[in-house]
Amino acid sequence: MIATAVGTAVYIDQSEKGHSSTTPFTHAFETPHLWVGTADGGVAMVELTRSGSSLSGSLDVTAIPSSDRTTTKAEHAAFTGTVDGSAVTIRIDGALGSVGSLSGTLTSTEMSLHVPNDNGSMYTLTLRPGSVDDYNRKVGALQSQARQALTELQDAQAKEAQAAADAESSGKIDAAATKVNSAYIELKRTLGVPVDYSSFETDLATVRSDLKTVKDNAANLSGEDACTDAGSVETDAGTVETDAGTLESDRGTLDYTISDIESQSTALKDAWDAYETAQGLMPGYTPILSTGVGGVSNLRANARDTVSAIKSKGDGYVRTGKDLAAEARRVSDTAVASAC
Repeated sequence: MIATAVGTAVYIDQSEKGHSSTTPFTHAFETPHLWVGTADGGVAMVELTRSGSSLSGSLDVTAIPSSDRTTTKAEHAAFTGTVDGSAVTIRIDGALGSVGSLSGTLTSTEMSLHVPNDNGSMYTLTLRPGSVDDYNRKVGALQSQARQALTELQDAQAKEAQAAADAESSGKIDAAATKVNSAYIELKRTLGVPVDYSSFETDLATVRSDLKTVKDNAANLSGEDACTDAGSVETDAGTVETDAGTLESDRGTLDYTISDIESQSTALKDAWDAYETAQGLMPGYTPILSTGVGGVSNLRANARDTVSAIKSKGDGYVRTGKDLAAEARRVSDTAVASAC
């Protein structure tokens, strides 16, 4: 009866100034007024009044619902019934009315009722004389079970939340580590590619050849055409200056390589900084990294040294070109001054 009404079985025991006899009773005064019973997940108390063969009273049930083991639910219902010898029938009204009629036995020391389960099977609910204090103590124990279940649920939820937070943190760390790996590999690959200075060498060779022409022509000035030939030398000197300017254009192409190295080095630093920030979310987690902080520092130092070397070598070609052009102009000026 009670189990069907609240989704759990119920238990009963009580002590009042009852009788020790276990034989059926026939007089109202022989029937204890309060009964208490328990079963898995529930506690019940019956207040029973008998008048001849007629019964009336109320039923209080506190149970842990099967749908939520972290709380208790209390219900109250009135009932009527009949008794014939030791046979008893009870009809429940109100919130517990889904049970309908229950049959069983009633003596001065025990009430047994046949209660249907939700699955259609039957079980026997046994109640014995008791007191309100008995009922309250059992309710308290039931509430302790519910509180324990709530604590366990909250602990489980906290663990799930922590696991989710750890998964999110480790995901961020993994993503940051992936960026470090990618940036490290990219910069290392770029630094491993030799810089092509062939255009510098070619253009510088042209400047040297043009300077030789200037010098040869200046050395051969003679006769009445010397001044005219000196003009040609001056023109050749202009060619040397033009060719030297090509070296400056070549130097400009190096800026693309320098820019790539510097931007990749900066990207590696930013990736590592982001990784260290992410790692702070979960210090004990170690992702897959291609390098450590020392490797990042060394590669960036290598990048700075490489950039410095590229600039120095490129600028050296430009200075050499300018020096050769200046020499060509001095030879030209001397030739004009001497021949004209």
